[in-house]
Amino acid sequence: MNAEAPRPAAASIDCVHYDITDLCNAGCPQCPRTDPGGCRPQDWLAKHASSLEEFRAYSPPELLAGLESAYFCGNYGDAAVVPDLIEILRYCWEANPKLKLQLHTNAGMRGRDWWGALAEAAKGKRFEVVAAIDGASQETNSLYRVRTDFARVIGNLTAFIDKGGRAQWRMLVFRHNEHEVAKAEAMAKQLGFVGFRAYPSNRFNGPDFRYTLGGREFVLEPPTAKVAPKVEGRHSIDREEVTRTEAYIDCEAIRKSTAYLDFEGYLLPCCYFGRRLYIHHHGGAARDDKVLAALFDEFDMERLNVARHGYAAARAAYDEFLEFLAPYWDRQEPKLCKSVCGRKRTVPADDPASRTGDGAAGS
Repeated sequence: MNAEAPRPAAASIDCVHYDITDLCNAGCPQCPRTDPGGCRPQDWLAKHASSLEEFRAYSPPELLAGLESAYFCGNYGDAAVVPDLIEILRYCWEANPKLKLQLHTNAGMRGRDWWGALAEAAKGKRFEVVAAIDGASQETNSLYRVRTDFARVIGNLTAFIDKGGRAQWRMLVFRHNEHEVAKAEAMAKQLGFVGFRAYPSNRFNGPDFRYTLGGREFVLEPPTAKVAPKVEGRHSIDREEVTRTEAYIDCEAIRKSTAYLDFEGYLLPCCYFGRRLYIHHHGGAARDDKVLAALFDEFDMERLNVARHGYAAARAAYDEFLEFLAPYWDRQEPKLCKSVCGRKRTVPADDPASRTGDGAAGS
């Protein structure tokens, strides 16, 4: 049997994934904030954007000073809609001038002046915009990036690049836009983007995904040709295979010394936990993973809130939380961890472990 991966508490947090709002200008149908029946925001969202003062409360200088990098990427929102975003970035660099920052955004909000100002604020700093643009035309991009205007997106990013900003183009590939990948890559090069990547959506639970918009039904389908995933090794076990696959859990947060911190102040191992804890608190979905729901109820998750308890206390609770998870991981639970960070292993037919497997999880 393959050896289990070691799971000590993280010795350090070198990178933080910030989620500073659940507001967004778009209505992407596979996004958890979107009701696919009309592509409107779910009614259980808090609809909040962090102010600079709030960000300072849950991300104090002692946290920022110890980081190598951080990125702003929402589970439920787009950080570029946050009114205080430029001031928040400046605060981060005041605490740590060498901090590398990324902003993940659809770039369809605000105007050229603001994007030029963003580039000016980032001059001399390690900063990149990672733009989600899913096509090379309005017709294709808007089929997933609902309510975004392609011309506005390109105009905003051109203004950012023209002022010295660095931007990458990221494209989700579906059947409806796979014919434009080469065109989009050529456009990115022509406009001065520093990088281009295309990869498939990982949010299909079946052969297709259906949504309605303006009274019409649309169908999203995976690309017909095989496309490399966004991150090799992540989602290594398909959802439908989780309960019948023998695996050990190799937590990426521990392996890479990363953490996730949201606008409500919760310091968590990753955005996958962040997304589910937010739902757990706001009652936005059924508890489809009973083990994960029980885990949240058993551990006092409020102890992980930096804004309420301070960074030192929340950081200590974070290490305790990782230790608390270890027995669950030994039982190949919860399903979330096994799906995202599970590593398949081969078990001999006569090995007792092959008869225990994860059938007991049943979560």
